[in-house]
Amino acid sequence: MRVLDILKTATQYLDQAGVSDAGVDAELLVLQSTGIDRMTAYRDNPGVDDESWTAVVRLLERRAAGEPVQYISGSVDFLGLRIEVGRGVLIPRPETELVAMEGMRLLRSFVREPLEPEADRFRILDLCSGSGCIALALGREFPDADIFGTDISGIAIGYAERNAGINGITNITFLEGSLYDPLGGMAPFDMIVSNPPYIITSDIEGLQREIREWEPVDALDGGLDGLDFYRRIFSGAKRHLGKRGAVVLELGFGQAGDVTKIAGEAGFRSIDVRKDLAGIDRVLIAETVSASQSSHLQG
Repeated sequence: MRVLDILKTATQYLDQAGVSDAGVDAELLVLQSTGIDRMTAYRDNPGVDDESWTAVVRLLERRAAGEPVQYISGSVDFLGLRIEVGRGVLIPRPETELVAMEGMRLLRSFVREPLEPEADRFRILDLCSGSGCIALALGREFPDADIFGTDISGIAIGYAERNAGINGITNITFLEGSLYDPLGGMAPFDMIVSNPPYIITSDIEGLQREIREWEPVDALDGGLDGLDFYRRIFSGAKRHLGKRGAVVLELGFGQAGDVTKIAGEAGFRSIDVRKDLAGIDRVLIAETVSASQSSHLQG
C-alpha cells in the first residue's frame, strides 16, 4: 500500500469512530508508525511494508478507543521543549504556555529593577507541576534561577524529571507532595506559578472522553466550585514569597472574578488578568507590591 492510501483509510476510520480532527490525528499516527516525513509522504507517496502497516493499525485502534493522540505519540511541544506525556500526567495545552510566558515577562521586569541586588539567583516555585512544562520553560529561560516543582503524583514527578533530562535542564528540583508541603519551610521565592486543577467536580463527567477517561482526575478536579486550589495556593502564598514577589496562575473559563477576589482577600493589591488568543481571561498575575511600591522599596 502507498502511504497516502493508508492516510485516507486511517482518516475515514477515525472519523467513523467519532474522533474530532480525524485527519490531523491520522496523519500524525501514520507518519510516526511508518517513519516517513510529511514532505516525502505528499511528494513521493512511498510504499509501506506490512510491518509498518501493522504498527499503523495498532495506533489507530488506540486512538479510536479514545486514548489521547498525545499519549499515543508520547510527547507534545511546549514552547519548543519536547515534553513526554503518558497515562497519569496531564497533557500540556497551548493555554498553559501563556502562564510560562507571563512568568518570563514578569521576571524580566524584576531583572530590570531588582529588589535585592545581592540576590543573584531567582527562586521560582511551580505548584501542581505535572509534566514539569512550566518549570522547564522558565528553567531554560533563566538558567541561573533555582526552581522547585511540586506535585502530589509520583507518576507526574517521574515524567517531570525525565523531561528535565530530555531537554538538558538542570536547575530544577521536583518534589512529591501537595502544594507547599514538600518544601519544609523553604522560602522565600520570587515567583509562584501554577496550572492548578480548576474543573468543577460536577462538570468532569461532561468533558471529552479523551480527558474524562484518560487524563488524571486529580489534575482536573478543582472541587465543588472549581476554586479549591486557588484558595489553598493564596492561603500560603504570602508566607512563601519575598518582599517583592508574584503569583502567576492559569484560570478556568469564567473564574477571573472569583480568583481576583481570593487574591485580594489574601492581601494582594496589584492584580492583573491576561486574556488568551480566544479573548478568554486565562492568566492571573498577583504581585505583593505595586510598581510604585516597588520603586519605593528600591530606594
